[in-house]
Amino acid sequence: MRVRKAVKNDIQKIVDIHSERFSGFFLSTLGKPFLRVFYGAFLKEPAILLVLEDEGAIKGFAAGSRDNRGFYRKLLLNSFSRFFLVGIRILFSNPAALKRMAVNSRTSSKNNPIFAELLSIATLKNKKSYGKFLLDEFEKEVARKNTDHLPVALTTDVDDNEKAVQFYKDCGYEIHEVFESYQHRKMYRFLKKNA
Repeated sequence: MRVRKAVKNDIQKIVDIHSERFSGFFLSTLGKPFLRVFYGAFLKEPAILLVLEDEGAIKGFAAGSRDNRGFYRKLLLNSFSRFFLVGIRILFSNPAALKRMAVNSRTSSKNNPIFAELLSIATLKNKKSYGKFLLDEFEKEVARKNTDHLPVALTTDVDDNEKAVQFYKDCGYEIHEVFESYQHRKMYRFLKKNA
C-alpha cells in the first residue's frame, strides 16, 4: 500500500471512486464530465491530489488545499477554459446547480479561519484502514509546505453520519463549529492542529 501524488491518467479512476462513494451528493449530480474537470484542476498548485494504491490499483484518493484563502478562485483559474465548457453544459442541463456553486463559493471564505483543507476523501470499501492511511499521508503532504503552521480543516454532515464523525475524532480532529450550508444542511467543521 502506498500513497503518491496523482497524475492526469489517474483522474478517471478518481472520478469513478467519487461517483461510487458519493452517489447522492451534489458534485456527483453534476456528472462525470464535470468531475473530470474538477479533479483535473487539483493537479496544479496550490491544490493537493493524492491517490492510494494497493495491489497495483488505485483504491482511494484525497483532494484538498494547502491554504483556503482564495482557493476556489485559484482552482477555477487552473482550468478556466475546461470549467467554462463544462459550465455551459450544466447551464442547459441543471441551471440551479450553477447558482448553488456561486453561493457556495461566495460563502466559503466568509468568516472562516485560515486553514489547509481536506475537501474530499474516498476509498473503495475495504478492511485495510485505507481511509486512515490516506488521511495520514494527506496531513504529511500539507505539513511539507505548511510554513504558516495552518491547521487542517474538513467539513462533514452532522445528520446520519456517525461513522464518519467518529472516524475524524479518532484521527485527532476536533469540532470547531456547526454551521448550515446550502439549503440548511447542517455541517461540522473539524480542525486538527499541528498536522
